[in-house]
Amino acid sequence: MTCSNAVAPSSSQPGVVVSTSEARSILTPASGFMQRYRYTLNPYAGCAFGCPYCYARAFVFRAAEEESWGRWVTAKRNAIELVAAACRSGDLADGDAVYLSSVTDPYQPIERRLRLTRGILEAILTAGVQPRLTVQTRSPLVVRDVDLLRRFEHLRVNVTVSTDSDAIRREYEPRCPPITARFGALEALARAGVRIGVSVSPMLPIEDPRGFGARLAALRADEYVTQYLKPPAPRSAGGTSRAVLDRLRADGWGPREYRHAATAIRVALGEAGPLLEGMQGYAPA
Repeated sequence: MTCSNAVAPSSSQPGVVVSTSEARSILTPASGFMQRYRYTLNPYAGCAFGCPYCYARAFVFRAAEEESWGRWVTAKRNAIELVAAACRSGDLADGDAVYLSSVTDPYQPIERRLRLTRGILEAILTAGVQPRLTVQTRSPLVVRDVDLLRRFEHLRVNVTVSTDSDAIRREYEPRCPPITARFGALEALARAGVRIGVSVSPMLPIEDPRGFGARLAALRADEYVTQYLKPPAPRSAGGTSRAVLDRLRADGWGPREYRHAATAIRVALGEAGPLLEGMQGYAPA
């Protein structure tokens, strides 16, 4: 929960309003899809990437926030202090499985300036705590923090690469970093000795499944995970909107095409690792 919203300087992404809030807590007991974790940790609310299919838009307090998803971000200005306090009190301890983040991207464009996620990593390391930390992002900005990431004993950085096509990325993820930049981030992390995972989730239309699978295999990631888009569901259940599913069907993409692509990717991955689905993946680091 948060309180005391105040307008902050505008973000580096045009059309996105950034505000700040005072959070009452920062570590949320995990449940449901994240049940294998002890906590989820979200330094921000909202998301400037604003993917139209994103389940996180359903987990906001007000309908207006859901409707304007992608056009606002709230930074929890005391997030670093709350994490430091949790380390001191023992609420965050060695071995605790933590997912950073579940309903936002911890590497929002505004993170370049605010450095909340970097500050959280620094606070945990300064306290001498070694959680099992999984970082989930689609932003190459994560490479900035490689000096900190490599100091964690149990950490994996999962990067979302939902398609092999930048044309598809521009259609369904127009505010997100290019596909080549995400592969570049994965390669840079791996070279630095940071464990990586690849999240092909949700899988959007794939132009060349075998070629995509071969490119994934070359990364030698610790984990590969995928899933089809969630079916439509009531508000707060996190389903995909019918409009997005209709748009995908118009592009010739549905469950059959997904299964065909997933099979081809599995074959191409070979010994590099299995392509897990849904809750089989996203294991704690």
